[in-house]
Amino acid sequence: MRIARLGLTLLWSFHAAATILQNGQVREDPYPGEARRITLDDSWRSYDAHVKEISYKGRWDSQHVSWWSAPGIKVEFSGTQLAVSFGKSTSDGVLVAYRVGSLDWQFSNVTADATYQFVGPELELDEDLVKEHKVFEMRVQIAGVSVASDASLQVPTKFNKKVEIIGGSLAAGQFATYETISSWGYLFAAGLGNAEHTLTAYPGACLVDLRCYGGSAHGMTWYWNRASDPGSRAREFFGDKPEKFDNSAEQPADLVVIQMGGNDHRHPNEIPGDEFYHAYVDLIEDIHRTWPHAVVLIVSQWGQWVKEGLSYVPTQVYEEETKNVHDHFRDRGFVYYFDTKGILQHNDINPKNHPTDVGHLKLASHLLQWTRLVLRWELQPMGEVQHGTLYWNDQQEY
Repeated sequence: MRIARLGLTLLWSFHAAATILQNGQVREDPYPGEARRITLDDSWRSYDAHVKEISYKGRWDSQHVSWWSAPGIKVEFSGTQLAVSFGKSTSDGVLVAYRVGSLDWQFSNVTADATYQFVGPELELDEDLVKEHKVFEMRVQIAGVSVASDASLQVPTKFNKKVEIIGGSLAAGQFATYETISSWGYLFAAGLGNAEHTLTAYPGACLVDLRCYGGSAHGMTWYWNRASDPGSRAREFFGDKPEKFDNSAEQPADLVVIQMGGNDHRHPNEIPGDEFYHAYVDLIEDIHRTWPHAVVLIVSQWGQWVKEGLSYVPTQVYEEETKNVHDHFRDRGFVYYFDTKGILQHNDINPKNHPTDVGHLKLASHLLQWTRLVLRWELQPMGEVQHGTLYWNDQQEY
């Protein structure tokens, strides 16, 4: 597994040589969509990374380098071809995800200081679509975007609503098939169909502001106001002084979903419950000061499944403390509590104590329906889950 450096996060941190099993068999084409490396010439019109026509999704620093889970870009383009140039901070051979419109996600290895063509004649666009502007979406650090010399980019339309997901490895999709694209955080936010979304999530992140696993000296209460994540790659680049991130300068979130506690609870961190409680209150207060109209949803954090007799019983991490956080804000009316008990079963959790792809789907689906029923958000199209990836059963007999 190749770890992406600087420009890419865990969504694209695996190398295309990784094996994906499907129905007990090796998936024949686990990463469809290998792009072609090209050299730009006069037949291309190029836009650098600073133009308004490139819409950045998720957290990016001032140098257009992305760190957290599922950062990306979205552009609208005319014509039949599109290429992306990658910056010097891109890891060699890293895998990126991309798609056109709402078609399935495609995957391609790319490298630093290089340009790759992702859209060409093979897309087989009909005559009307050739003339129209089409949406191209990618999750990666870039140096620029190019289209045919007689075509152009256009500023893509933004949704009015926005969702922010804050968490650790569970929200980031660690160990899932397509990592962040398979995570409950991405599946929920993208599944809404009508909201911008940012995943401020990173495996190993603690909520409490102290050294977690002997790595970063800070937790999410501090990193929520930073452009880069707590990972070792970012610390190698920035040391203990990462670039600050002004959340108030971004589109305000309408809904903030938080699931944290697994890393705080786990050895060797073992944060006392009262410290965890106060850190949770501090984070929510910070969010509320920044986005006073946002709803905050606390998602409970499961622990281990324990075998009792002939059944498995789930445990929860910081259950009492998390409920107390909700009680602390109850009278103010903007904080809700979402109990994950009963949604996942022991076989929805892999041996690393992270959700399987099915586990992520279950949690995302329940969160979508919570948003529809409690917040009265209209889902478009009716809460699409696992959107944009191909899953199929290719065995006729069992």
